[in-house]
Amino acid sequence: MSDESLIPTEWCRTVARILREGDRKKITTTQRSNREWEALFPDEAWDYVRFDAMAKALEHPGVCGLRITTMAEPGDTYAFWFHHRSTPVYGKINLLPNGQMLIVYSSHSPNKGTDRL
Repeated sequence: MSDESLIPTEWCRTVARILREGDRKKITTTQRSNREWEALFPDEAWDYVRFDAMAKALEHPGVCGLRITTMAEPGDTYAFWFHHRSTPVYGKINLLPNGQMLIVYSSHSPNKGTDRL
């Protein structure tokens, strides 16, 4: 049984907006997230490509994901699937309590298959 559920619409809208803005003062990405994205798409390792793919997924009505409560940093963190070039990608983002900044923890190929987050 999966714990996936609808991700709150306001969280999706806010995160997608910040991703589309692409302001690196508002978006922190982990080294692991950067390395794994680059390994998956070496010819498209630019932030704007990754952020656009993530935003597209979050802009779809009724996007589902998994709420993550084990991160060290405060905020609302969700894991979700997104696609780039028809490849499924695992994403995990934390919207910090100020509602203006993000931490992108994950953007990599599925470690556990695509059946569950």
